[in-house]
Amino acid sequence: MTEIYFIISIILIVTLFIARVTVISHALVFIYIGLLGWLCVKEWLLLDQPVEGLLHADALGVLFLFVTLIITFFSTIHYIIYAQKRNQGVRAIAIHNGSFVIFVTAISGVFLSTHIGLLWAFLEASTLSGAALIYHDRDRLALEATWKYLFVSSIGVTLGFAGIMFLSIAAHNTPNDIGSLIAAAPLMNIGWIKTSFIFVLTGFSVKMGVVPLFTIDIDAKDSSPSPIGAMFSGPLMSVGFMAIYRFYQIYSHTSILPWMNNLLLFTGVLSLFLAAVFILKTNNYKRMLAYSSMEHAGLILVAFSTGVTGYLVAILHLTIHAFAKAGLFFEIGQVHRVFSSKIMEQCGGYFKISPIGSITLLAGLLAIVAFPPSGLFMTEFMLFKSLMISGEWWIVFIVMFLLCFFVYAMVRNFFTLIFIDNPNAKIIAKVNPLESVPPLFLIGTVLVVGVMRPEFIIDLINRAILVLPH
Repeated sequence: MTEIYFIISIILIVTLFIARVTVISHALVFIYIGLLGWLCVKEWLLLDQPVEGLLHADALGVLFLFVTLIITFFSTIHYIIYAQKRNQGVRAIAIHNGSFVIFVTAISGVFLSTHIGLLWAFLEASTLSGAALIYHDRDRLALEATWKYLFVSSIGVTLGFAGIMFLSIAAHNTPNDIGSLIAAAPLMNIGWIKTSFIFVLTGFSVKMGVVPLFTIDIDAKDSSPSPIGAMFSGPLMSVGFMAIYRFYQIYSHTSILPWMNNLLLFTGVLSLFLAAVFILKTNNYKRMLAYSSMEHAGLILVAFSTGVTGYLVAILHLTIHAFAKAGLFFEIGQVHRVFSSKIMEQCGGYFKISPIGSITLLAGLLAIVAFPPSGLFMTEFMLFKSLMISGEWWIVFIVMFLLCFFVYAMVRNFFTLIFIDNPNAKIIAKVNPLESVPPLFLIGTVLVVGVMRPEFIIDLINRAILVLPH
C-alpha cells in the first residue's frame, strides 16, 4: 500500500514541473499534502500489525511523519504568500513546488525505510531537492549557499555511506534490513561498528545541524525562503536524527553502547558551545534562529546520551522544537518583507507596524528559550533530571552556563526588533495580521504542550524506545 503513495507522488511531481498555471500548481501541492495525511493515518493504524517490506514506519517514523505533515501544510500556505508578495514568476513557482514535493517525499521515505541502503538513497534525494529550494531566489547569496550545501552535504552523505559499508563488513552476509542487523549486532566486530558509527555521526551531522558539518546548515536556512528554513529546522532535523538513531538502534545491543553515549554527549556539548559563540556574534535574525536550532540539536544529543532516562526527553524535545522554530521562521519571513532586511541594524519598532506579528514573536521567544509554560521548558527540566540521575553534574553546569548565552542573545535581539525604534529601519511593505495566525497557532501549540502533556505523542515515543536497551 505504501507504494501507492510514492507512485502518486511521482505523478504529482512530474505534473508540477510541467504546470504553468499558478493556481493549479498550488492546488496540486495541497493534493499531495492530503496524500501525505493519508499515509500518516495508514501507517499509524498499521503499527500493531506485522508488515513486511522495505517501506514501513515504526512508532518513531509515524510521529515524525505527522510532524512533517503539519509543518508542510503551514509551509505551503506561507510559500503562497511569499510568492504572491514577491511577484514570483510561474516558472519559479513550478520549480519550487515540484522540488518541494520531491523534498517532502524524500523526507517521508527516510521515516519509512526499514533498509539501511534505501534510507541512504532517500537522504541523498533530500540533499538534491533541498539544494533546488535553497536556490529559489536566484541571487548571489542563494547561489553560494546552494553550491556549499551540495558540496558539503554530498561529503556528509558519502561519509554516511562509508559508515554503511563498514557496517556491511561487520555484518558479513546479514541482510541490510534493520531487524536482521539488530539480531546480528552482538556478533559483529567491535572495531568495525565503532568506525561505522563515527562515520555515520560525522556524515549525517549535516542533516541534523550539529558538529562537525553544521556550517552549511546555517547558510542554507539563512539564504532560503523562510518557509524552507522552517522545513530545514523541523522535518530535516528529524531526518538527521532518524539516520543517526537507526545505527544507534542497531549498535545499542552491543558492548559499545556506553561508548556511543559518550560520543553523542561530546558532540552535543561541543555543538552547544559553538552555537553559543556564533549566536553572540551574528546580527542576522534568520541566522540567529539557525544557531538556535543548532543549540536545540545539541541538547537533543545530550539528552539521548543519558540512555533510557533521556530517550523520551530527546525525541519529545525534537518534536516540540520543530513546531516552535517553524512558527518563528514564518514570522521572521514577515519581518524580512516589511524591512526588506534581516539585519538588526536595519530593523526595529516592529510592534508599531504589526502588533499581532510582535505577539507571535514574543510567544515564539518564550517557547524557544524554554520559559514556562513552554513545552521546551518541560523537556529541558527533564533533561537536567536525566543528567543528575546519571551522575553527570558537571555536564548540568556546563549546559546551564551555555544556555544563558542563548537566552541573553535571543531576548536582547528580539526585544530590540519589537520595541526599539530604529531610524535606519525603512518600512518597505505592510503585512496582513492574518498572516501571523499560522505561526501563532504552531507556537501556541508548543506553549499548550507545556501544560498538557499530549498522550498521543508520549505513547508513540514510548513505543518507539521499547526497541532500545532498558
